[in-house]
Amino acid sequence: MNRITFLLLAVMLIVASCGASRKGLTDADQLPGLGPVEVVAEEEAPPVTEPEPIREVEEKLVPVDDKPVDPHRYFVIIGSFRYPDNARQHQTDIREDGFSSEILRNEEGLYRVSVMATNDVSAARAEIMRIRNRFPKYNDTWLLISRQQ
Repeated sequence: MNRITFLLLAVMLIVASCGASRKGLTDADQLPGLGPVEVVAEEEAPPVTEPEPIREVEEKLVPVDDKPVDPHRYFVIIGSFRYPDNARQHQTDIREDGFSSEILRNEEGLYRVSVMATNDVSAARAEIMRIRNRFPKYNDTWLLISRQQ
């Protein structure tokens, strides 16, 4: 009989101790003067995403408003429009973000708003990445490569 009583007490003690660990915090989990110890789950790090590849388009440029075609080979394009008034309005809008720009025109009559003209393709690509990182609303900025005459 003593053996059964002892076994019954042991089982009850084990069940009671397992139940306390499932409930969470107990009085024993409190540190003097600090209150209950709180277990905080680690936050998952945001997934690392690859940057969007830089779109590159080769086009022949034509004069705009009797201005000669810019002689540079690479242009960072921040907007493209069918109508010149829309391109001029976009120039005004981007000026508020600190950009200076010029309007280019291709053979098909599209007006491109360029914020950088250079002969260094690496510098143009770096500027595109800088714009995309600093101004997410311009994440569609791309590279125009001027096709020579």
